[in-house]
Amino acid sequence: MARNQQPRQRGILGVLKPAEPLLFSFLPNGAQEWPSDDDEEDSDYDPNVSADFGDEDGEASPTAISSKKKPKTSKKDTIPSRSKQKSKATKKSQKPAKGVKTDKRKAAKRRRTSAPPSKGQKVPDKNDSEVQRSSFGDPTLWGQRLPLIVLQKVYQYVVQSSGAIPFLCRACRVCRLWREAAVHSSLWQHLDLANGRIKCTDATLDWLAQNRLSQVKSINLGGWKKLTDEGIQALVTHCPKHLTTIHLNGCIKLGSKSVNALADSCPNLHTLDLSNSNADVVSISSMTNVLQSLGSRLRVLSLASNKLKAGPILKSLMTYCSNLTTLDISNCKFSSDFLMLHIEEFQRGCPKLQVLRLAGCMVRAGQATTKAQAASTGFPDLQELSLAVNTDINVSNGGIAIDDNMLLRLLVKSHQLRLLDLRGCTHITAVGIQRLPVYDLQHLFISQCSVSRYEGIEAIVQKWRHSLIELDLSWNVFPAMSLDIAIQKLSSVPGQSVLRDINLAGTSITAERVRSFLEGCPSLVSLNLASCRGLPRGMKRSYSGECLVQLKTDLRTASPSSLEYVD
Repeated sequence: MARNQQPRQRGILGVLKPAEPLLFSFLPNGAQEWPSDDDEEDSDYDPNVSADFGDEDGEASPTAISSKKKPKTSKKDTIPSRSKQKSKATKKSQKPAKGVKTDKRKAAKRRRTSAPPSKGQKVPDKNDSEVQRSSFGDPTLWGQRLPLIVLQKVYQYVVQSSGAIPFLCRACRVCRLWREAAVHSSLWQHLDLANGRIKCTDATLDWLAQNRLSQVKSINLGGWKKLTDEGIQALVTHCPKHLTTIHLNGCIKLGSKSVNALADSCPNLHTLDLSNSNADVVSISSMTNVLQSLGSRLRVLSLASNKLKAGPILKSLMTYCSNLTTLDISNCKFSSDFLMLHIEEFQRGCPKLQVLRLAGCMVRAGQATTKAQAASTGFPDLQELSLAVNTDINVSNGGIAIDDNMLLRLLVKSHQLRLLDLRGCTHITAVGIQRLPVYDLQHLFISQCSVSRYEGIEAIVQKWRHSLIELDLSWNVFPAMSLDIAIQKLSSVPGQSVLRDINLAGTSITAERVRSFLEGCPSLVSLNLASCRGLPRGMKRSYSGECLVQLKTDLRTASPSSLEYVD
């Protein structure tokens, strides 16, 4: 060893230390020992124990490295025993380095929350529900996670099938998302408020008009007896643009001001129901102004159950309302004894009429020349005609003026007629009905008609047996066997009859004929045999559903003697 070279110091295991302190060396035990700040004895090294410098992966954190001090050298180094080295090393591995404790806990927490469980490791049930809710959402909350536009589309189908009320009102109470979808004005376009579910007041209609009905197209306010002009004015002010249909039947406190405001302010209004209204609403001046304002836009007008001066109103209809399709003046009381109906003029003024309801009215056909009747355009689009007469004994008979000639003049070009109601019209004969230019009649009502003139009932049934869906022959006394022959014609072609509803109450039908009739009409769903004098006791009632099926079974298995009439 050279004189100027200082002797190299030995380490704790007797190995010579390098000439200069090294932080890192590839040689075993070649690096200088760096004691910690805890105590002097922490510099002892045990090759069988790995030191912990903060991170569980064996990497020292930046805080731990910066806290290290330069090595201290001592002239007297003692080598402790092996057991002492192990105990100190174990203590050192359990005690984290200074400044590393907080970072170590945070790292461990991150690994527990982010790292997936190892293969075969069972995750607690609580964690399962939390992971499911955070990743996929709670399955019980599907309605709160639907997109708003999808929820509105679902509501649209519900509204179309069952109506807006009360569904939308109930949907608003579920949650905020459902309420946001339910209050959209596009769902409140067709509203039926005649069911008594809400308060029928002006304040209610005012609030709805301001908050829900900006796009309303049709609204039914039938039975709102407390509704006044103020409520209609709110409707006219806030939602007149899209309104097309309004029903005001039974709104007895409304005046002509409301109806005139609707006609003047609603450019798309075409359906108006003023049944059972105030006399001021259906006065001549009010109706003339309304019909003139609506003009050719008017499609449907209902004035049923009112006291009318019908002559001027019909004249206004012929003059201004050329596109009228439905007119209902049933059960009206006129200022004169009879309503004089000028049929040919009416047909020229309203050629598109499809529904004409004069039931319960005392109507008389106006006189017309043969030339005028021959040049009549008729009602080519007419599908429903009701001339039924009130048969109450306390009411004067208003059907005396309805005869075969009047019926033929009304239906001279009505080839598309589907419903004909002649109940109580005793001056219409079977021959007159057979002469009608109607080929596919589906609903025929001839209850309580002429007795002695219905020898041709079988010819009437045979003419429309291919298309009849509903037939009412009740309370008629048909002569001889004409009724049995007519019923036999209905069921003569088994399996081809489309008849679904027949009323034979008060007739002389027999049980044997009922059995053959049920076998030939498989589509039948309703049968009325009340007060039929030709049936045995127990059969004289109405049948439908399961009762009708049971009647078919009983008649099929019954003996002929049990079906005979017993007084």
